[in-house]
Amino acid sequence: MRVLVVGKGGREHALATKIAESKSLERIWVAPGNSGMKKMGLECVAVESTPEILIFCKEQKIDLVVLGPEGAILSDLKENLEAQGILCLAPSQKAGQLEASKAFCKKVLVDAGLKTAAFEVAKDELSALEMVAKHDFSKPLVIKADGLAQGKGVHVCANQDQAKKAAQELATHYGFPLLFEQCLIGQELSAFALCDGNDFVFLGTACDYKRITPDPFSLNTGGMGAYSPCGFLTPEDEIEVLNIFKKSLKVLKDQNTPFSGFLFAGLMKTAEGLYILEFNVRMGDPETQALLPRIKSDFLDLLVKAAKVQLKGQKIEFFDQNSVHVVAVSGGYPTNQMILGKEIRTPQSTAEGTQLFFAGVMEQQGQLVNTGGRVLGVTAVAETRSQAREMAYREIKNIHFEGIYFREDIGL
Repeated sequence: MRVLVVGKGGREHALATKIAESKSLERIWVAPGNSGMKKMGLECVAVESTPEILIFCKEQKIDLVVLGPEGAILSDLKENLEAQGILCLAPSQKAGQLEASKAFCKKVLVDAGLKTAAFEVAKDELSALEMVAKHDFSKPLVIKADGLAQGKGVHVCANQDQAKKAAQELATHYGFPLLFEQCLIGQELSAFALCDGNDFVFLGTACDYKRITPDPFSLNTGGMGAYSPCGFLTPEDEIEVLNIFKKSLKVLKDQNTPFSGFLFAGLMKTAEGLYILEFNVRMGDPETQALLPRIKSDFLDLLVKAAKVQLKGQKIEFFDQNSVHVVAVSGGYPTNQMILGKEIRTPQSTAEGTQLFFAGVMEQQGQLVNTGGRVLGVTAVAETRSQAREMAYREIKNIHFEGIYFREDIGL
């Protein structure tokens, strides 16, 4: 198999690394990838637009294209690739509305009869202010952008002033509609499935850390780390997670919107049971970096079967281990006052049981430098989470660049 992974972040680095383990792989590229991936031995090709990717796939006789980021998934890339007879693992643009519109997603959840937070949709400023005014704030109010916001379009508001400010900020950055949701209290987790439109295989669970510091009111980020599995689900919970995927996929198929690709469920375990917060139509970042090293099965074989609608009856095996992934970011992240362009110094090789994944980096004058907020991350896999955590932190503390910052509490 000749495979192209589309994307340039840590998630795509992890996807390409896992695919590269397959015995059926002939050659793999990442488009556009990054200089850190090249340093780790992956082939990167500087193509990003749909026409450029189509030309590359034809020239290199690509068998399968795997789309990583939501931007590529929601573009016309899949449609154009499949028109040329090239397999592409991703949902259709219509099914992609599960992530592109939270209102669309909520309708699917309601139609599937699944537990989700009570909500209202504000279509303009007047209705938004009315919703803020009628909330009594005995519990916080959650306000969300309806569309894509790279994990940053959510505000949890403790009082009316916070809610008014949040609604104004979200409307300014993302526009209307906005979702006003009941605030659920519990333990949050992410669950992942690989789908073919009819069937799915369960890829496991992870817990990620969104805030820049342990302070729950600190700035939101794209993700500062994760661990897998989440470790607090009962056997009954695990059955319910599978039912969430099964019921949602059935509704989508019944509505002539079959879903293929990676499906990411954001869940909350409450005293009243599991609630689903939202769906994303991709693998998470940084959850992917924690999840994939735990998979024992031939990952590429499963991806091909998903793209060919052949997942029925397929099983997936996992290593009986825990993983922890710690993200290192540029000083000043997630503000615009970041310290960038600084040389990154890494060990010649990573310790056994650990993997290094690159994101916001590039090569300048022969040196690897940081060019974005989330720069790189280290994943460690071990028998226990505490062991994996110790290994991950030992490894990341051997990496240096001016302004480097990482949270100290990932996996606790």
